[in-house]
Amino acid sequence: MYIKKILLVLFLMVSVAATAQKIKSQLTYRILQTANTLLEAQQLDAAEEYFKKGLSRAKGNYDYYCQALAYQGLGTLYAKLDLKDRAIECYRNAISLYRIQKQMVIASVVENLLKSVQGIGDSYAGIEVGAKGIKMSIIEVKLSKDREFDYTLKMDTTINTDAASLSYQSEKETTDAISVYWHILKNRFKIGPKQVYIVISSGLKQELDKYNKIDYFAQVIRPKEMDSSVKVRWVKAEEESELSVLGIVPQKHRYTTDQLDVGSGNTKGGYFNVVKNFIPVTFPVGTKSFQRLLESKINKDDLGEYIKAAEKIWKDSLAAIVSGYFSDKIDYKQRDILYLSGGIVWSITSLTYPQRVNDTYTEIKQSDITAFRNNLINNYDKIIQPDFSLVTDSMVAEAARKNIAQVLKTYDRKAMIAGTIWLDELIKEINSIKPDKKIIFPKYAYMGWISGYIIKKVTHQYTGFFK
Repeated sequence: MYIKKILLVLFLMVSVAATAQKIKSQLTYRILQTANTLLEAQQLDAAEEYFKKGLSRAKGNYDYYCQALAYQGLGTLYAKLDLKDRAIECYRNAISLYRIQKQMVIASVVENLLKSVQGIGDSYAGIEVGAKGIKMSIIEVKLSKDREFDYTLKMDTTINTDAASLSYQSEKETTDAISVYWHILKNRFKIGPKQVYIVISSGLKQELDKYNKIDYFAQVIRPKEMDSSVKVRWVKAEEESELSVLGIVPQKHRYTTDQLDVGSGNTKGGYFNVVKNFIPVTFPVGTKSFQRLLESKINKDDLGEYIKAAEKIWKDSLAAIVSGYFSDKIDYKQRDILYLSGGIVWSITSLTYPQRVNDTYTEIKQSDITAFRNNLINNYDKIIQPDFSLVTDSMVAEAARKNIAQVLKTYDRKAMIAGTIWLDELIKEINSIKPDKKIIFPKYAYMGWISGYIIKKVTHQYTGFFK
């Protein structure tokens, strides 16, 4: 994992920086280096012997820096051996000694290691202000025994609003929703303001920019009682895409796969190229914006006319735009895996595979999207009453029914038709080179940007000290 590598690099940097400390015995320092090497090689008995020998020598020489290194190493050793009390004692000693020497960076890192042994996590709250609703995700982050950051979703909720209408009522509804969330995260979860992120989505920003209202909106939706240190920020589609890749795609696939999120206001995603530069993929079209475009051109009460207009817009304009856009992004089309998310993808997955409701990742096919599109038009009852014959667990069945009820509350038939036509045609273009591309729906994609934001925060807090 990326963060794991950052921690390892940081330890190496701190070790190198030891030459700037007053090490009273190079022999003691070499003994501790040997101990760390033995620890990495899983020679735990020998490592303990060397750490203790180094600690004894450091104490005899009043060498506080080497004492801290020895206690830190013993803490890591005992954590590996599941000797919790010993690990905690050693880490606490290391932290105290580092602080005495004003080594605050490494003290902070060892504090994370201590929390890992104690099973203590840090909670973060992310509030996303989108075109169709206000989402809040509360995530607990813990450093595991293997020095990987694990994310646990503690709360996930949405208040449906219509912020994209840009009316006084929608502004008030948005402010009220954020106020409710603020009281929950502050009073129930005791999350400090420095660990709260409020972001206006790129899709909503796109609508606000048409009227030059982004600054006004960010100010007017801010509850008066919210801590002044919490900022209402906004992201561009490109930034949101990169954060989503960091937060959604597993580390093992991050640099070899594609990601795409079909939002209400836009569609955005991207990939990392061979030199690990992020290449964004963005379109100013989403499920809601496509639906609005349709309804501005036809009688929205006539379903047949509605469907014909959607297909005509794709054929007459969007098809050429999308095809041209991907002409210099062949890498994206040639990749084997696509992580596909967004409300319309959630709808299709939920109604097609109710038995997979609790799965973190669900593989879907291009043919599933096309079949869903056809049934929306020709057999809507089949869509809203999916086959539960494969759901053998009563608890899974109950969870699936609740999930489907939420889907149908969020999207009516025409909204799903608009979103599915856009998605179906877009994926056909993306799959034109690799029609067997594996498509994966990540259940927790909606909290992808906040996970990505946290990853950046955790890694960046230890960088920039040597400028």
